[in-house]
Amino acid sequence: MSDPFVDLPRERELTRPSRAPSLALLRRRDFRVLFLAVCTSELGDALSYIALMWLALTKGGALGVVAVRLADSLPAFFFGLHGGVAADRWNRRKLMVGADVVRCATLVPMAAAGLFGSLPLWGLIAGAFALEGATSYFAPAYGATIPAVVDRENVQAANALVHATTQALTVGGWALSAGLLAFLPVSTFFAIDAATFAASALLIATLLVRQAPVPGAVASGLREGWRALRPRRALLTAVVCFGVAMTITTGSWIAGVPAFIRDNLHRGAGGFSIVMIGFSAGAIVVGVAVARTHVHAKARTSMLAWLVYLPAYGLIAAAHSVPLLVAAALGTGAGETLSYVLLNSAAQEEVPDAVLGRVLGVISFVHRGAHATGLLFVAPLFAVWSPRPLFLACAIATAAVGAVAAAASGTRA
Repeated sequence: MSDPFVDLPRERELTRPSRAPSLALLRRRDFRVLFLAVCTSELGDALSYIALMWLALTKGGALGVVAVRLADSLPAFFFGLHGGVAADRWNRRKLMVGADVVRCATLVPMAAAGLFGSLPLWGLIAGAFALEGATSYFAPAYGATIPAVVDRENVQAANALVHATTQALTVGGWALSAGLLAFLPVSTFFAIDAATFAASALLIATLLVRQAPVPGAVASGLREGWRALRPRRALLTAVVCFGVAMTITTGSWIAGVPAFIRDNLHRGAGGFSIVMIGFSAGAIVVGVAVARTHVHAKARTSMLAWLVYLPAYGLIAAAHSVPLLVAAALGTGAGETLSYVLLNSAAQEEVPDAVLGRVLGVISFVHRGAHATGLLFVAPLFAVWSPRPLFLACAIATAAVGAVAAAASGTRA
């Protein structure tokens, strides 16, 4: 009798479709619809992020920013695993549409309250929590849909294409926000983001792909995600590695880089913006490269990607100018993107559809939850110690996590 937690995906047993060039995937209607939906909402998110952080800083100072960042990280702990279960139990198309509708409905009152000057800090915190809670359901459903619309052999190219494009749109959104703020109040960005989620929901509602029925015995609880990971040693190790490395790097980046720019390089928000663009540029370059170059040992390579942080964070520790910090940001963006894209692609290739949503829910839980653990356990260190030795320590720790995990995973991935 077959075991859906251990067996290869049935379509990989029956046939191995030829890999298509990444841009050629856009000829497939359902992937094109998903691509446009995600890119549309991502552009709105870039504008909304500027509004959220700026208003949090205005209303609560640095502590207000930390509170909002925690609010958009903690939902992963409450909803991340259940989002994966939902992606296996329920219709994934309807789940994505519902998540977009919730995000749209959350942003509309935030925009209205902001425009009337009555949006308090607790409203920003509640809004950030609701938005990320909905994303915890959208992400596993979206990830589990990708193999159905591009074939499992093409998931790496599809993921890389989407990631590179959304990073480019994020940079474009940040640049656009600078121009729009000259004649629009910042709360308008919430309204724009709400409109992009409405457009995304309308697009996703037109998907034609059919979800295979899942046996009730398989779709029964939370543990199946871990059960499906256990026999896949390299994939399981990569997930754990990703969570630890993201905790270190997220906490150090969020708390350490702005303080480093202000206190060590004596630059303001403009310098931080340039560094963030460098991070996105690194993500875009790697996304384009991975979309064009097939990686065989995806899980193991996702672990080795964290070795990039040794020179990147080492450069931050030694940097005395913004250009050197931008070069370091290029490396960090490249390393994180390579690990994230390959980890998700490995799961989409290896895990049967019956439990794929749960496995991607585990990955989403680890990914988004690491933002909260990084803020709680790593970020406070930068309030006590000098950033240069801390970045050097984080460089060594992150690279060590990747190297040890890759060695422990064995030779197969």
